[in-house]
Amino acid sequence: MRIKYLVNGKYPKAESFNEFIQKEFPQLLEEKEPQLYLVAGGDGSMLHSIQENIEKGIPFLGKAHGTVNFLMDDKVSVDVFQSHAIAAYLDDKKLGEAVNDVILGDEIMNNHYFNLSTESCDFKDFEFRGSGLCISTPIGSTAFNYNNNGMMLPLDSDLLSITGVVCNKQINDIIRFEEVLIKANGVRIYLTNVKSDVLEEGSELVLKKGSKIKIAFLDKGVFLRKRIEMGHRFRK
Repeated sequence: MRIKYLVNGKYPKAESFNEFIQKEFPQLLEEKEPQLYLVAGGDGSMLHSIQENIEKGIPFLGKAHGTVNFLMDDKVSVDVFQSHAIAAYLDDKKLGEAVNDVILGDEIMNNHYFNLSTESCDFKDFEFRGSGLCISTPIGSTAFNYNNNGMMLPLDSDLLSITGVVCNKQINDIIRFEEVLIKANGVRIYLTNVKSDVLEEGSELVLKKGSKIKIAFLDKGVFLRKRIEMGHRFRK
């Protein structure tokens, strides 16, 4: 298998592994046609690497050097988890793709107007006011979505989780991974925590199924157990 090592020069804990690769396996730094990306660091390192290479369709394998290491592993066998990113379009202009989620919002006390519609009409010109809105992928459902009381989605599901942030109507829904149309009156758009643009009044944000994401695990069972443990943290 052709492996490309993505150097993480901004993460001090990965420096020793960077030096190890450079000394023992320098060919991994020069691979031009990789079949697998190797990433060292924490979960942020993995998400950043996916965002930078999302259109390649190549699996990512994590070498754990972070604190939580939710997306990283150190075992022997290789399992591949497959999902999709969310592709975001503002008035037909592609803003980018989000691995975890698309979040609309600004300051927590702001009160924005929203209009929400989905392809299968689970929402149809649904109007509400609030601080924000989160649309999450299965892999991102354990991040902001979960802390916002959203449901954890099955990893291999073709679903999205939609939750409102301090809204005047209850929004905590699971829908099919399909086209979502959103209107608002001037709210910031974030793609996996990275500010992208502003959804102004008169414009429309369209979310679609984006690039396929493949994350390789040396032991997928460890990742699944971590996910189950996370799901129990708020239960008594």
